Amino acid sequence: MAYAEKVYKVRNGKQTKQYTWKAKYKKPDGRYGSESGFPTKALAEQWGGQQEAAIRAGTWIDPDKLNTPFGEWVEIWKTANKKRPRTQSGRAYLLAKLLLPEWEHTPLMQVNNVFTVKSWATRMAKPHGKHDPDTVAQARSLLSSILSGAEDAGYIPANKLYGRRILVGGDHHEEEEEVWAQPDEVYRMNQRMSGVHGLMMTADCYLGFRWGELAGLHRDNCLLKREDKIDGRPFVRHVIRVDPKVGSLHEDPVELDEESLAAWEAAEDARLRKCIEKGWKANRRKAPANKLHVYLGPPKNKYSAREVDVPEFLVRRLSEHIEAWPHAYPFSTPKGTFWLRGNFTSRHLRPAADGREAIPRKRGYAGRDAWESVLPGFTMRGARHTHDTWMKDDGVDRALRFLTMGWVPKDIEGTYEHVTPEMRRHRLQCLEARWERGKRVAAERVGREPGGS
Repeated sequence: MAYAEKVYKVRNGKQTKQYTWKAKYKKPDGRYGSESGFPTKALAEQWGGQQEAAIRAGTWIDPDKLNTPFGEWVEIWKTANKKRPRTQSGRAYLLAKLLLPEWEHTPLMQVNNVFTVKSWATRMAKPHGKHDPDTVAQARSLLSSILSGAEDAGYIPANKLYGRRILVGGDHHEEEEEVWAQPDEVYRMNQRMSGVHGLMMTADCYLGFRWGELAGLHRDNCLLKREDKIDGRPFVRHVIRVDPKVGSLHEDPVELDEESLAAWEAAEDARLRKCIEKGWKANRRKAPANKLHVYLGPPKNKYSAREVDVPEFLVRRLSEHIEAWPHAYPFSTPKGTFWLRGNFTSRHLRPAADGREAIPRKRGYAGRDAWESVLPGFTMRGARHTHDTWMKDDGVDRALRFLTMGWVPKDIEGTYEHVTPEMRRHRLQCLEARWERGKRVAAERVGREPGGS
């Protein structure tokens, strides 16, 4: 049974007549726990009694766990939540820049407070703080995940942030809508990009792959033949398969270790020596904190390992391309190396979508024409948005939309609905019609422009 003890205050190494009360209670393992600082015996006994009542009810949490510093718990939580290097790198940034500076030494029970977190978010986000509201929102979401882990491990009774909406940045922060394309805009950008670059962008709009699924596609998974029956007659289609083990290209920033950093420094020394030998002016570059690890691995989730039906016009174009392409990955660079998303976007997609200025002809350079903008801000992620928007507009059944996009069917409808050959045929016919429409509208537009024919 809980009881209370006097605790006399000590001043200059000597016991005084002043005292407080310490609560003593029996823990589940039979040992006695204690908590000091109560002004009266009754309050100490009441608190001890509450602990023993919670132990009997099975809801008790050890005060030592409640007082675990946030930073200490984070290290425990990370060992049980291993993620891909890219995710780990993002988490490390949010922890180092926003969460640990605020709460590293703060007890978990004090961090687990909605008002405290709201106040922190307001101070961190612009215009009051220096961080973008989206970044603060990501940090808040990470904080909630960490506290949910603490709840599951019995360090706190409940995560008070779970399910609570906390606006970041004061005013409502609206995200810009992803730019999606019409068929004629896709056709015009395809004409500008030409070759494998235009085919890659066009394929994404008409198939809806994630960037890594397209960039990591192997020729052995292209245009596989599948045969169904509709009304007893054969229905032949061609698919692109996303492999469940190596079906996606990943670009993960990995923190440089001492060995890698030494190798970078040696390479930088060699570069500077070469510049000096040739009489070139060069400054020493700052050592990077991370290096990009590019590798093939599983797609986003088990539903992302899928087969996507290819419309006939794209079957013909892909077949011709693969037959002439000397590399194993049809959407690699002309040298056969993997495209990085940023490089592909800046070199090929941005000029085709945003337009470019003319460069006059000069000695040693043939010059180039100016391009007006077709679809400013369009991205390869926008190509995926484009494909789903088209399917929705064409009335493609939800079951096939989810299968095509590699989405997780979380509701009861997703459990019971299935894809039929008729659904597949309808989607392919609609995509074929969109390609023809895109060519026609683009040609009509050229005919309406000054100087067009």
